[in-house]
Amino acid sequence: MSKIIPVALFFLSFFASLVSNAILRKFANDNKVLLDKPDDRKKFHPNPTPLTGGLGITIGVIFSSIFLVLLSQSSENINTNINLNLVPAAIEENSIFHEIELENGSKVIIQKYNNESYTIQLPTGELLLYETSSEVQRGQGQNFQIIKQNSVESEIGLNQFSLQLLLFTLLVQIIMIIDDLRTISPLKKIVLQSACVLGLALSTDVYLVSIGNIFGFGEIQLGIFAIPFTIFCIVGMMNAFNMIDGLNGLCASFCLICFVSMIYMINTNNLPSLFPLILPVGALSGFLMYNLGFLGERRTVFLGDNGSNALGFMCAWILVYFSNFDGSNLLPVTALWLVAIPLMDALRVIITRIIKLKRIYLDDREHIHHQMIDNGYSYVQTYSFLIISSGFFALIGLAFNKYFFEYGFYSFYTFLGIFTCYYWFSSILLKSKNV
Repeated sequence: MSKIIPVALFFLSFFASLVSNAILRKFANDNKVLLDKPDDRKKFHPNPTPLTGGLGITIGVIFSSIFLVLLSQSSENINTNINLNLVPAAIEENSIFHEIELENGSKVIIQKYNNESYTIQLPTGELLLYETSSEVQRGQGQNFQIIKQNSVESEIGLNQFSLQLLLFTLLVQIIMIIDDLRTISPLKKIVLQSACVLGLALSTDVYLVSIGNIFGFGEIQLGIFAIPFTIFCIVGMMNAFNMIDGLNGLCASFCLICFVSMIYMINTNNLPSLFPLILPVGALSGFLMYNLGFLGERRTVFLGDNGSNALGFMCAWILVYFSNFDGSNLLPVTALWLVAIPLMDALRVIITRIIKLKRIYLDDREHIHHQMIDNGYSYVQTYSFLIISSGFFALIGLAFNKYFFEYGFYSFYTFLGIFTCYYWFSSILLKSKNV
C-alpha cells in the first residue's frame, strides 16, 4: 500500500497539471491575456505564448493536495489504540533497529532517529517520536523512558507548514501575475517578495536559525538575524530562478532536480513529509510536457514571472525547512548544491553588473544560457549541458552531506571553488561572444 501511494500521487498531480495547463493555455489564447510576445532581442519564439505554466503547476499541486488531505484523514480513522507499554523497556544502548512483536501479534518497528531519540512505527503506519531519558543517554540506565509523545508528522498528509507554504506560494503567484500583466518596479517587487517570506516565517515559526559549520570554526547561530537572513536568502533564490528562466524547461528542470534530491534525502534518512514533495514533482513533469514541446510546439506554455518566482519561493522554503528540521540530516550548505546553477549564475551576473557599474536589474543576455546560445550551441545542447551539470552538482552536495557530515566547511569551500571555475568559464564565453 505504502509503495502504491507515491506513484498514485505522482500521476494524480501530473495529470492535474497537464489538464490545468491545457485549460489555462486555451483561456489565455482566447482572451489575449498573459501572453508573452516575441521581440528582436531575447524572445525569439515564433508566436505569442501563454504565461500560464506556473498557474497550471500550482493548480496541479493544490488539486492533488486535496486528495492527500482526504487520504490522511482516512488513515487517522484507523484504530491506533495500542498499548505502548507493551513495547519492551530494555533497548540496547547502541541499537539502531528493533522489530518487536506485541502480544496481539502485530509488530512495532523501533529505529534510532538521532542521538537523543527513537522513532516507533506502529502497525497502523503511524510514526511516533520518543526521547530517551538522560540516564540512558549517559549509559547509567537501561530504561527506555518516554519523555514526550510527539507525533512526527506523518508521511501521509500535509502538515501545517505545507499548507501555509501552498497558501503563500499562491499569494506570490498572484502578485507576480500582476507583474506579468503590468510591470511592477524592482524595488516594489522586492518589498512584496520580502513581505511574503516574512509572513510565512512568522505564521509557521520556520526560518534559518543556523547555517552550520561552514567556515570550520564551529556552528554559526544566526540569533536575531535569523529572520532577516532567511528573507535575504529566499528573496534572492526567487530572483535567481526568475533570472535563469530564459530557455524552455530550464527553470522547471532545476526545480525538479532540487525536489528529487530532497525526496532521495528524506527517503534515505527516514524523515517525515515524504509524500507532499511528490506533488510538485508530478506537477512540474506535467508542465514540462508542454514547455519542452513533447505535446507539439504549438501547445507550448511558459512559466512567466509568476511561475519562476513561485518555484523559487517553494524550492527555497523546502530547503530551509529540511535543513533546520529537528533531527534532519541535511546540512544547510548542502542546499547550495541543490540549486547550484541558478544560484551561481545569479551571483555571477550581479557581481559583473556591480563591477561594470550597471543596474542589478538589467534586461541583458549575460546569463549562462544566453551566452552558450550566442556562442553557437543549440537549445538542446545548452539545456542538456546545464541540466546534467546541475544534477552532477546535486550529487556532489549529497556526497559531501553523507560522507563529511561533521565537516560542512569541506562542502562550502568546495562550492566556492566550483563557483570560481563557473565564473571563469562564463567570462570566457562572454569574451568569445564579443569577439
